[in-house]
Amino acid sequence: MQNVPFNLATFVGQSSFGFGVLGGVVGGSIAAAKNIKLHVNGKVEAQDALTDTAQEMVGSGVATAVGALAVGAVGGGMIASLGTAFVVAVGGKFAWDRGYEAISKQANKRKLPSFSNKH
Repeated sequence: MQNVPFNLATFVGQSSFGFGVLGGVVGGSIAAAKNIKLHVNGKVEAQDALTDTAQEMVGSGVATAVGALAVGAVGGGMIASLGTAFVVAVGGKFAWDRGYEAISKQANKRKLPSFSNKH
């Protein structure tokens, strides 16, 4: 059997899950850069920075995967596909963030370990 190197572009293009992984990497990278700056400037604690980065990474990945699924279901040309992906991903990320906030509020009310007190 021939040893074939891993090709990220091929992996990403084959499934909504692959798109979601890439979306999570991009969203997590953006959040990490933002949170490193905030932490260095003393505006957030390290734990809050890590929690926010993780939440953004997962939320971005889920939103991207949902957007990719919608494009596959709707089809259409490039403009329609990009528009569909954008609108559905924004809605998915919005829903993810609201759900995250609701869980965090419930954890704070019950004095359970919270995801973050920042949101």
